[in-house]
Amino acid sequence: MSSTVAVRKKHGGKFFRFSKIEPYLYIAPFMLLIIAFNFYTFFIGGKMAFTDAQGINVGEWIGLENFTRLIFNEPDFWPAIGRTFLYTFGCLVTQIPAAFLLAVILNSTIFGRIRGFLRASFYVPVLMNSVVAALLFRMLFNKDTGMVNWILGLLGLNNNIDWVFNPAYTMMLMIVVSFWQWTGYHMVYLLASLQAIDPTIYEVAKLDGAKPLRTMFSITLPLLRPAFTFVMVMSAIGGMQQFAYSYMLFPNAGYGPGMKALTGVPFIYRIGFSNNFEFGYATAAGWLLFLFILVVSLFQLRFFGLGQADEV
Repeated sequence: MSSTVAVRKKHGGKFFRFSKIEPYLYIAPFMLLIIAFNFYTFFIGGKMAFTDAQGINVGEWIGLENFTRLIFNEPDFWPAIGRTFLYTFGCLVTQIPAAFLLAVILNSTIFGRIRGFLRASFYVPVLMNSVVAALLFRMLFNKDTGMVNWILGLLGLNNNIDWVFNPAYTMMLMIVVSFWQWTGYHMVYLLASLQAIDPTIYEVAKLDGAKPLRTMFSITLPLLRPAFTFVMVMSAIGGMQQFAYSYMLFPNAGYGPGMKALTGVPFIYRIGFSNNFEFGYATAAGWLLFLFILVVSLFQLRFFGLGQADEV
C-alpha cells in the first residue's frame, strides 16, 4: 500500500503516520534555500549595519555610528532619498493613470479582434531587462544619432538637445524609460480586474439612468480598489528600489550629469563598492531605505484601504 496511507511506526506509545510529514519533505529544499539566502542574510545584514565592516574585514561593533553618520554627516544621503521619492512620485502619477486608461480601452470592443495583439504589445516591454531598456533609451536620446532629436528635426523643432548630459533632463529621462517599460505591467492587473466585474452591475446602473461618468466613479473605481492598491504599492516599491536606469542610462556621467540620477539604491551601491567597500555603512543605508519603503507601503495600504471594495 502507499506509504502516504499505510506506513505507521510505533513511537512513544503512539502511531506515527508518515503522510503527515511527507508534504513538508517536498518543500524542505525550497525552505532551506529561503532560510540560507533570505532569512540568514537578512539577520546578518542587520548585524553588519552596527559594525564598521569594510571589505573582507567583518569589523567591530560601533552601535548607531553608521546611522548617525548617514543622517547628520552624509552630504549625499538626503538628496539621494529626495530624488528617490521624486522619481517614485513621477512614476506613480504617469504610469497608473495611463495603465487604467489603456485597461479601459482594451476592455471595450473598440479594437475588435486586434485587442489581444495590443494587449501583448503593451506588455512586451515588461519582459525586457531594465539594463537593456536603459541602453535602448540612451541610444534613442543620443544628441547626434538618436531618433528623438531626428524626429524633432523633422517637426522643425530644436534637434540639438543633449539629453543624457543635461542635468535638467535627468529625472525626466528616468521616468520616461520606466513609463515605457512598466505601464503595461500595471495595465494587465487592472484589465484583469475590469474583466472580473459582473456585467449585470453595469446593466442595472444603466437601467437606473446612470451616466458613464457616474458609473465610472460609483462602480468601476470602487471595485478596482484592491487592484489599484496592488499596482500603487508595487510601483512605489519598484521605484524606490530602482538602480539600472541611474547606472546605465547616462554614459560617462557618473549616475547622471552632476550625479542627479543618484537615488537610494545607487547611493548604497556607491558607498559599498566605490568608497573603500564600506559594507557596514552601506548596510545601514540599506536598512534606512527599507524603513522608508515600509512606511510608504503602509501609508498606501492605509490610504487606499486594501480589501474594502466589498463594503461599497
